[in-house]
Amino acid sequence: MSLIKITIKEYTIFPLGLLILSFIFFLPNEAGSKNSNNYFDSLQKRLIKDGFDKDRISELYKRPEVYFEKKGVSRFLVHREASLNYNQFASKKSIRNALKYMERHQKILERTEKTYGVEKEIITAIILVETRFGTSLGGPSVLNTLSTMASLADPDVRNMFWVKVSKSTRPSRKQFEKWVKRKSSWAYIELKAFLNYTAKENMDPAAVPGSYSGAMGIAQFMPTNVLSFARDGNDDGQINLFDHSDAIISIASYLKHYGWYSGIDGKKAYNVIYHYNHSKQYVDTILKVSSLLKS
Repeated sequence: MSLIKITIKEYTIFPLGLLILSFIFFLPNEAGSKNSNNYFDSLQKRLIKDGFDKDRISELYKRPEVYFEKKGVSRFLVHREASLNYNQFASKKSIRNALKYMERHQKILERTEKTYGVEKEIITAIILVETRFGTSLGGPSVLNTLSTMASLADPDVRNMFWVKVSKSTRPSRKQFEKWVKRKSSWAYIELKAFLNYTAKENMDPAAVPGSYSGAMGIAQFMPTNVLSFARDGNDDGQINLFDHSDAIISIASYLKHYGWYSGIDGKKAYNVIYHYNHSKQYVDTILKVSSLLKS
């Protein structure tokens, strides 16, 4: 099986010893650190212990494009869903673009609606909000993002990251530790799923872009959801969420799993979409855009 090619259309005072150590650890950050991945040493040991091939993991983390993603993970640390401007997605321009998208992908949208019972307007609204119909896919490497968050389970790595971000982030150290405890465990599970998925589909794990949380593709699925719900929409024998047909049918597969059915009422539809993104503003926007597309 050949490698899948992914195409993107556009897209305080510290003790002296600790300060010196942090300087060495992060110097230089995004550029030079690409060749110094010792922050991932303990992470690699965990992956190998959990059954991943030692040579594959070792070679992967030696690559210069695999590095500690401080910038993206720092954004995730302070991300607040409520601060996003959701009104933009219901503008006349956005609705016009959504109608064009529905026309362009009419065949797969209608086939998906018939098979899964998920309305084409709902699927289109989700793709609009998630990636502007696949035109906003660029971002940090999924591998780097998930590896960075997972590596924070190591106390030494966690301390170095805190030294670097504490001057420019709002959370207190206590809040930071709470966030890290939750997110590092979650990211490790997602990282293992991502490595399994890319191996299965013969994809280069270092070449997959994603959001600063590690979501990927037109549908912005996390890797565990890819393994569970993603489907092959264009019947080419591969699951590639950077392909519109695969993304469309995968969204429907996900929503159906969480209770969507043809003729679902408003309250139940709200609850199902909430599984996709735990944000009231997000769900309200999806339903509003869907309604505008129908009218």
